[in-house]
Amino acid sequence: MMEKLRKRRDLSTTLYRILLYLSRKQKAESSTRRMMRIERAVGVERKELKIHLDSLVKKEYLETISHGETGRGGHQIVHYNITATGKLLRGDIGRFIQLGIDMGYYPEQFFYLPSD
Repeated sequence: MMEKLRKRRDLSTTLYRILLYLSRKQKAESSTRRMMRIERAVGVERKELKIHLDSLVKKEYLETISHGETGRGGHQIVHYNITATGKLLRGDIGRFIQLGIDMGYYPEQFFYLPSD
């Protein structure tokens, strides 16, 4: 019996999708920029997403905003915003992915969010 393999994207595509989602939601209400909403929109599991978000914040591609709200488990609710350098990084990664599509390394659908 063959086991079903879970779809996996590479790092560049995952980071691109996170940055693209946050760019699109920049002017929307802040609840759209919570980890739970980002997780659903980009199709990345929470543990993996947390690692990427923390790294992007540490390198100042994203910034965190907290209004003192707490979630059901007592954890602090954090909202994420993309910075100007994050937008530049998104563009650079997007060009790299486009090159991969043009060269046949990526299928066209890698470039878009699951919600597109």
